[in-house]
Amino acid sequence: MNTSKTNAWLRLAGFCIVLSAPNGASLAQDDVEWVTTSRGRYEIAIGAHSWPGLADLEAAGDGQFDEVGFNISLAAHWPVRRFDESELLAGIDLGLFSNESDIRFISDNLIARNGYLTPSVKWMFGKRHRYSLDAGVGYYLQDITEIAGEYPMYWETQLWEESAVGAYIGGTLDFRGGEPARSRGVMMSLKVHFVDFGTVRDEGFLPPTLGQDSGRLGGPIYVYQLGYRWR
Repeated sequence: MNTSKTNAWLRLAGFCIVLSAPNGASLAQDDVEWVTTSRGRYEIAIGAHSWPGLADLEAAGDGQFDEVGFNISLAAHWPVRRFDESELLAGIDLGLFSNESDIRFISDNLIARNGYLTPSVKWMFGKRHRYSLDAGVGYYLQDITEIAGEYPMYWETQLWEESAVGAYIGGTLDFRGGEPARSRGVMMSLKVHFVDFGTVRDEGFLPPTLGQDSGRLGGPIYVYQLGYRWR
C-alpha cells in the first residue's frame, strides 16, 4: 500500500504560526480612531460548513461523504485605504476544511480534506466599523485520504488529490468584547466558496473505492464561523 504526505498541506498549515503572531503597535483612543490607524486586524475562527457537491459524489464503494463538516481559519489584514465612514483592508486568509464519510478503504473510512490560501480584502463599514464585506481569490488544495491507526502510530493513504484556483465572498459581524479601545472581541462570519476540482477518481489503488468517475467536485461551499478578532 502506497502512502503520501503532501508537502503542500504542510506549507498551508505552516502559515498558522505567521498569521497568529501578535502585533505591537500603540493603542488608539477609541473604536472609530482605532480602526482607522495603521494597526493590522487578526482573526482566528472555527465553524461548520455545508458542501452539497461533496455529498453528491457517487463512489464505487458503498457509502458517501458527509455534507456537513468542520473548519478552522486564520486571517490577517492591514489598512490600505480610508474613506469618510469606511475602511478597506487587504491581507491573507488561510483555512482548513474536513468532511468525514462512511466509505471504507482498507482499514478505515475515507476523509475529505481541503485547504486554501487566498489574498483577500475586507471593507469595514457601519457605526464603529463593526461590519465588513469580505472577498478573496487564491489557491485551493483538496484530497481524499484514509487515515489509519492512532497518533503517534498512524499512516495516511491518499486516493486522490487536486488543486485549483478558487474564490470566496462573505461578510463578518464584530460583537463587543474585551476593552473597547483595543477593538478585541467575538466575531461571526458567513462565507461562500467557489472552486472546481474536476473529476474525482482512484489514482491507481486497489480495491476500487472512488472508481474511475465518482463525479465532478466543486462548490459552492457554505461556511459559518465564530471566532475572535484583535487589532
